Amino acid sequence: MQASHPPGVGRLRIDRLNPPPRPLAASGRTVVARCHRTEGVTARLVGLLATPDLAPDEALWIAPCASVHTAFLRPAIGCAFVDAGGRVLRVVDPLPRWRAAGCRGARGVVECAAGVLEEAGVRPGGVLRLEPG
Repeated sequence: MQASHPPGVGRLRIDRLNPPPRPLAASGRTVVARCHRTEGVTARLVGLLATPDLAPDEALWIAPCASVHTAFLRPAIGCAFVDAGGRVLRVVDPLPRWRAAGCRGARGVVECAAGVLEEAGVRPGGVLRLEPG
């Protein structure tokens, strides 16, 4: 059964704006099974704003990106800021609603459901990478 959303919500959902997701791994362990990577300006600008139902096994990798906000965001999230090689520079999990976070030197940010990064043991110095689809 399809979830019911207000008119217009869902058309810009992450799985409709981005290529098929791939598993996200840290230290050889899967963090989430479905990580979407933004392609294009629209996908980066929308981010998770039109995704009211972010699942615990779902994430969004936004690049280039060095800061994020949770204004108007429905799901509670956690963020890992990464450099160009996927090395984790900063983790903010959870990122409270109506807040912003950033990291100098970050080239991307991975947004997951709140608690997922903490539970997976993602820490600064670790490396996140997208596995082959």
